Amino acid sequence: MACLVDVARYGRRRALRGMVWAATALVIGGPALACGPAGGEVTGGRGPEVAAPGERGASEVSESGWRSESFRDVVMEVPASWEPAPAPGGDWCAAVEGRPRAFPDRPYVDSRGPYRAEMMIGCPGGGEEPDLHGGGVPREYWSPHVRFAATPAAGGVEEVPDGRVSAHGWTRLVRTVGAAKVFVLTDEAHLGEAGRIIASARQVEVDPHGCAARSPIQAGGFARPPAPFDVARLDAVDAIAVCHYDLHSPVGSPGLLASRKLGGAAATALLAAIRAAPVGGGPDTPDTCAKDMWGDTGIVLRLAAGGSVHEAYVYYDWCFGNGIDDGTALRALTTDTCAPLWSGRIRQSGGSSAPFEVCHPSSVPATNPTKPR
Repeated sequence: MACLVDVARYGRRRALRGMVWAATALVIGGPALACGPAGGEVTGGRGPEVAAPGERGASEVSESGWRSESFRDVVMEVPASWEPAPAPGGDWCAAVEGRPRAFPDRPYVDSRGPYRAEMMIGCPGGGEEPDLHGGGVPREYWSPHVRFAATPAAGGVEEVPDGRVSAHGWTRLVRTVGAAKVFVLTDEAHLGEAGRIIASARQVEVDPHGCAARSPIQAGGFARPPAPFDVARLDAVDAIAVCHYDLHSPVGSPGLLASRKLGGAAATALLAAIRAAPVGGGPDTPDTCAKDMWGDTGIVLRLAAGGSVHEAYVYYDWCFGNGIDDGTALRALTTDTCAPLWSGRIRQSGGSSAPFEVCHPSSVPATNPTKPR
């Protein structure tokens, strides 16, 4: 029988009632897939020449046809057509059963977070070395893509050396910048773009959306914003940056996972929804998990208005402490305040079922067997 594990925190916690993992299906057994050997010559090298780290601050606007992506204290440029999508993992064989296009078939940026869940099933290996993709995924499911990981010094487990390795018509480029390792897997048709992507990575303290590499929210324990304000008194907003943080990265170390910015009508609607949300926080089901723990990730909302910026903290993946905190009051999560936050690489990989159902109403089945009773 297949079982879910939180691959980044397995053994630490999470075997708790009322917890759900997003976008993961349980299956019994798996298809008996086998891959025959294929020829290919392995080549190695330093890879393309790379630029030196840039200024330690927000970078300039991306050029037309490109956009910036952030991770930890690194920003890099990717083609706008390389949209975020989840890459296949070690449980790939469960996902492909009966689905000919289970994984992206065009270039993309991996949107799996560090706390993604995988099934404990024995998928057959790809049967070829080196496995430039990772996880034993057969080459028929590969597509060019960018992936991020924390360095071992920053709490990550990736020990793949920097440089360039090629085999079977594929090339993997790896580069360490700041607290991040950047991986680009490419076929020959996209090798030029891949080299440009990897060369664009630079270390920053603040990304182009205004999100800092480090935030006080990383203190965990449902930390409150250090500069309280009253969102009810904020009549208008110019833009809202959504900054996604790893709550297990120590304070003072880079913890940013991804970012995006809302402007115009989207920012105005989100502000109105936050102001209208009931004071008191929630939804919570405090009897369904440990009292001395908290979620894996949190969001900092940077509300820019009239030259000033206010920060509110959003908690959504534990059985208590959920809500939007401006430092003055904790407001409840509603579909209108929470659902707009998730897009691109900002993903909720799991958590307590009560807030998850509010934040992702379209992905919750009519009958939810994990819902607390």
